[in-house]
Amino acid sequence: MFKVIKESFGITNNYIVIATPLILFSLISSLYLIFSGHGSAIAIAFSVILFLMMLTAFLSGWFYMVMKAVKESDEKCSLLPEFMSGVGEYFLPIIGFLFNTFVISMFFIVGMLILGKKLIGAVGIPSTEIVSALSSVEAMKNFAASLTDEQLAKINQWNILIFGTMITNYFVFMFYAPAMYFKRKNPFVALWLSVKDLFSAKFFKNAALFVMIFITYMILSALNALFGSNIVMHFVLTLVNFYYATYVVVLVFNYYYSNYAKIGSAVDETV
Repeated sequence: MFKVIKESFGITNNYIVIATPLILFSLISSLYLIFSGHGSAIAIAFSVILFLMMLTAFLSGWFYMVMKAVKESDEKCSLLPEFMSGVGEYFLPIIGFLFNTFVISMFFIVGMLILGKKLIGAVGIPSTEIVSALSSVEAMKNFAASLTDEQLAKINQWNILIFGTMITNYFVFMFYAPAMYFKRKNPFVALWLSVKDLFSAKFFKNAALFVMIFITYMILSALNALFGSNIVMHFVLTLVNFYYATYVVVLVFNYYYSNYAKIGSAVDETV
């Protein structure tokens, strides 16, 4: 794994242009959401659909660039022109990718709610109190002080359940995009292949990769929380966040390619 981690740093640094579409999409989508979140229900629905199309175009082209960088890491090539090639080739598969991700995530959420109601039970706090508690830090402190020990225990249990569900959900989808780009475009077949590879003989190695990514993400999140109010540090951390996001995607693609797709110079979907 350490070899792949080192290789992924080299790929990211050699093809740092991969971060360009991510930065542009983040800026454009942020502005779009700010100015389009108003109006009638029909206008908002149209804005959501348009945003999903933007997201689909971005992911299809961006993942294609990452795939090209990983497969052609020994050759210095221009990746920006590949973005539009990826949009044309993977736009429809990425729609299926997003649909499958959403549906399965909903199953995780519903399962979590059913399990939580049976094992933990309701906390017994009206939703209006929760909403009013979020209005300020002082209101949150007063709200927390008014809770009983039983309610606090149930809230902690719900937090653990929600956290565990989110982590499991993210882990299941870790190899979904690489499987689609290295093996099969069909989003349903790629999902099956990715889950099969995830829970293969290298399961613990895959889990170690996920844990490493999760720990580094938590460290970066803590740094953002501590130093985000400083203008200079906020700018530096923003650049670090873009680099980190790019590196993680390259790392996952490179890891999957090295362990599950590449046999010599060929790609075998049965690996």
